[in-house]
Amino acid sequence: MDSMIDKIRAAEQQAEDIRAQAATDARDMAARAREEAAERLTAAAESERQKTREALAKAEEDGKLLSAQVLSAAREGVAREEAAAREKLPDAVAYLMERVDTQV
Repeated sequence: MDSMIDKIRAAEQQAEDIRAQAATDARDMAARAREEAAERLTAAAESERQKTREALAKAEEDGKLLSAQVLSAAREGVAREEAAAREKLPDAVAYLMERVDTQV
């Protein structure tokens, strides 16, 4: 039969084993939590990079579209001004010819 001292020693050893196991479990849990946090952070960063790439591509496409619209409007304006100038060209030439004739 075990003596009371042997029972106390066994209980103390069991308590020490439980504390050691708890410390090991806590370290393992903390390590897993850090790994999971790092994985989530990496995934979030990649997701944000992808969103940024998509936004940049959309902005570039929108910029090209807007640029084309601005250039088209500018070309139309230039064409209208050119047509108006061409209409006035005969009058301008006649005026200049008249001025040259009166100067000579």
